[in-house]
Amino acid sequence: MLALWLGSCSHPSTQVVSLNFGAAGMVRGALQEIEELYQQEHPNVVLHSIFAGSSVIKEAIEQGEPFDGILLADIPPLDELQTKGLILPESRKELLSTDIVLITAANSSVQVSDFRQLADDRIKTVALGDQNLAIGRYTDSLLTQLGIKQAVESKAVVFKVDVREVLRAVEQGEAEVGITFLSEAKSSAKVQVLTTASKDFYEPIRSGAAIVKGSPHSKEMQAYLDFLSSAKAMTVFQKFGLRPLRS
Repeated sequence: MLALWLGSCSHPSTQVVSLNFGAAGMVRGALQEIEELYQQEHPNVVLHSIFAGSSVIKEAIEQGEPFDGILLADIPPLDELQTKGLILPESRKELLSTDIVLITAANSSVQVSDFRQLADDRIKTVALGDQNLAIGRYTDSLLTQLGIKQAVESKAVVFKVDVREVLRAVEQGEAEVGITFLSEAKSSAKVQVLTTASKDFYEPIRSGAAIVKGSPHSKEMQAYLDFLSSAKAMTVFQKFGLRPLRS
């Protein structure tokens, strides 16, 4: 599916540069706004953002899909791509962090003030990301540290493609609650945040960006990555619950 989409992203004009950018789902809402800002300032650049799980994007690059740059939700997939020589090491930067939150539908009467309460019998279904997704890896660490992994997994609805699936499951009532990134929760008026996980129970969230090796537009891609670190872009990221990191 990514191959078909990317194949349609060429632009007939030699004066316009088309950039294929693979981005983790956790930055979707913010990045869509930032793209508009960037293209207002750079009308000769057309941005094509493809949102998917970080592992999905990594695998697509390994299979030769023509990405120019990426922004992944955690560092291990970026490390793997660098080890395989598929990104430009000098272009790497750690960009953003966020929080892990528990969400429920906006009109739900469910009350949970502590993640440990997910083990209670009154909670019947919990939407989780699979461990091939960044949110799944962070969630696994959180639940393990809290000592409730087995209890929660017994009532879990697990999604494997994109963190956005967790949000949709809660929005549509497929699960009473879900564990996701704060940036995802802030992108929807259909959910509410019940509680935020203590950072003592999982590794710090670190998203990373880089230029894909072999991109014919590395100069233009670097300019876009620089813009993502700018004060203007960070204002948008922060609106969605994403905090700046320093490389």
